Amino acid sequence: MKRFGVKGYYVKMVLWISIAILLIIIALSAVVYANTQKLLVKNEYASNQKILYQVKYNMAFMDDAISSLCKTLYLNSDVGAVMYAKQEDMVDVANRLNKVTSSITSTNPYIHSLTIYNRNLDQTYNAGSPLFFEDQLVDALYQSEKQQPPKMKPIFRDIRKLVNGESKPENVFSYLMYETSADDLKPDGVIVINVRAEWLLDNIRQINMIDNRKGDNIFLLDQSGEYLADGADDNEMMRWLKSDFSAYKASHPNGDTDGFFQSKHGGTSYLVTYSSVESAGMTLLKTQPVLEVYRSISSLRTSIIIITLITLLLALIVSIIISRRIYRPFGNLVNSVRRDRPRGAGEDESVDEISYLNAVYRQSMEELELFYKEKHDNKDRMRHYWLSRLLDERFSISREELVALFKEMRISLNPQGSHAVCLLRIDNYKEFLQAFNARDKEMFRFAMLNIASETVARSYPNEGIDMKEDHVLLIVSVPDQDDVHESKLAELLAEAQENFSRFFKVTFTASISGKSEEMSELHALYSQTLDQSMYRLQLGHGSVITQARIRKNAESKKSGYSKELEEWFVETIKSGNVAAMKEVLANLFGEMETLNYHNALVSIIRLVDTAIEALDEAKITPAPSLQIASIGRHILEKETMAEIHRIIRGGLQDSINKETAENTDTLNYFVVDAVTEYIHKNYQDLSLSLPSIAAMMKISSRNLSKIYKQATNLSIPDLINGVRLTKAAELLIEEDLSVYEVVQKVGFTNETYFFSLFKKKYKVTPKEYALQRNVNKII
Repeated sequence: MKRFGVKGYYVKMVLWISIAILLIIIALSAVVYANTQKLLVKNEYASNQKILYQVKYNMAFMDDAISSLCKTLYLNSDVGAVMYAKQEDMVDVANRLNKVTSSITSTNPYIHSLTIYNRNLDQTYNAGSPLFFEDQLVDALYQSEKQQPPKMKPIFRDIRKLVNGESKPENVFSYLMYETSADDLKPDGVIVINVRAEWLLDNIRQINMIDNRKGDNIFLLDQSGEYLADGADDNEMMRWLKSDFSAYKASHPNGDTDGFFQSKHGGTSYLVTYSSVESAGMTLLKTQPVLEVYRSISSLRTSIIIITLITLLLALIVSIIISRRIYRPFGNLVNSVRRDRPRGAGEDESVDEISYLNAVYRQSMEELELFYKEKHDNKDRMRHYWLSRLLDERFSISREELVALFKEMRISLNPQGSHAVCLLRIDNYKEFLQAFNARDKEMFRFAMLNIASETVARSYPNEGIDMKEDHVLLIVSVPDQDDVHESKLAELLAEAQENFSRFFKVTFTASISGKSEEMSELHALYSQTLDQSMYRLQLGHGSVITQARIRKNAESKKSGYSKELEEWFVETIKSGNVAAMKEVLANLFGEMETLNYHNALVSIIRLVDTAIEALDEAKITPAPSLQIASIGRHILEKETMAEIHRIIRGGLQDSINKETAENTDTLNYFVVDAVTEYIHKNYQDLSLSLPSIAAMMKISSRNLSKIYKQATNLSIPDLINGVRLTKAAELLIEEDLSVYEVVQKVGFTNETYFFSLFKKKYKVTPKEYALQRNVNKII
């Protein structure tokens, strides 16, 4: 592992625990801080409400006192005498007003003036102001047809006063008291009590002066939502407050009469507290900067931050302690693995302990899988070894040892029963060798053995042995009382032949032996199947050969075909009668098919010699396939009589008809066979090409290319490249050679061209092909 990753997981554990604790602390601190802010706002609201309640109490007290005074004065005899007098007596009016004024001002210093209106005389009398003061409020009561002013409710107004001949504002709260009848909506008399506004406004002003440095202000709104002020306040702020309060009340139509909200003015957030004075129909508003509200919490915020930092430090210490305790067994495991295990190729890239253990686990599983694979392969090799030993004529082992061996090697054969041997031989083996590489040949043999073994296993336990070269074997356990095993095995193997041919496009011939009760006789049974398989010559490719099927051939006493047919055959050749020659030749091969293998083979040679002698006597030049030099290659190497019959018939026909031209079937076959064989033997020759082959065979390149293409659907250059690529693939996996050396060995002159052809055929580069095959070989 890298040095920085030795305790990477431990560091992560410490960090995660620390972060978790930190997040919890931050969340708790945020909750505490937010709740404290809410609590502080509520407390500030409660404090503001106390101030407003005090003002509200004073206003309510004043309102109750003035209302009581209004009722009292309205019922007072002196006031009544002035208010309802039919004739005006100014002395009496003055006395009565002085009397009333002296009585109310002594007990109510906040009374500004008293106005009495006598409708009968249409005269207004005033105490505390000029005697004949014209009160606009009274005029509005009688002159306006609209809603009348409320009774005993304060009306804030400016009655103006003259000071040294100059009119100045005089703010008062006016209370009206009057009575109307159902017949006449206009009262006979009216009392107006004017209360000085200074006592209330001064009270509010004093409170504002106390909290002015904090930015606090108290405002008063009347019934119509207009400010009650002396004009000395901040008009811009008052307009903002009035607008926001109206908007807030509109958005909260069912809200309480007392409450608070936050709003912003001039970039500053304000806490607005409001309280309604219902008896007077007024509303008190108090504004306070939010920062002033939260100023007291700044020290709390600092304390929270300090506590959070201290807690974080403690959390880090605690997380280190906890992580160390949790990590200890885990770390001991990692150290133990690192100490006891050799370093692997993938362990240096590990960045923490988990990655390291994961890499170790993967490597261990790969090694374990490889171990089991090698163990299984060794087991298979041992099974193959012992199964092969069973075929050795010198093999000798006791019955008890054989039972133990079969059990240990998991051999499915019955060591105490009878056995038979089935030999499966690949047909057209010469073409098979040329068409496939070593790996593919092994795969074909494995598939053939596997398909046949599984098919036969439906009825008989068996074990397969790959004998390499052109055949494989099945050793089959046969019940002692089974006398028809040959026919049943023949049916099963015919099914296996069909399946194998359908999937792999390759056929095989099967040979079935008799059965034996002794394991030591398996060698003799194997030899019997080898001898029987020779009869593929007469029975043909894909046949199933049993003792019963070749019994007549084996027991035949005839040594060859009849002398009469031979003489007739010679006469047809000499006479040049091709049709008669074909008929006699067919009869000759019909007789040879009934002979035993050795006599049939000798008869074929004798027949060829007879044909050549007859051609010589008739002064006819033998076709290439019947020349002495090519008999071994074209006739004796063939596996079946049908192939030999076709070659001899074609050669004689060509010889008799003098049709030895390049376009005849037999000559074409000879040419194709010769070209194919020549390329397989000389693929390493750098000069190997269509022109060089044509020159050697004394045929034009065009005709040679046409003959080969028509016969094989493959061009000669493609065949040359195909053979070279197949040999290159074998060298890549079987020899320790570089790609350049392989290119030179198989006859390519251009390495780039080789790479292009190889990738086109195998879909991978030569290096990738060698790597994949070697990996598969290991697995």
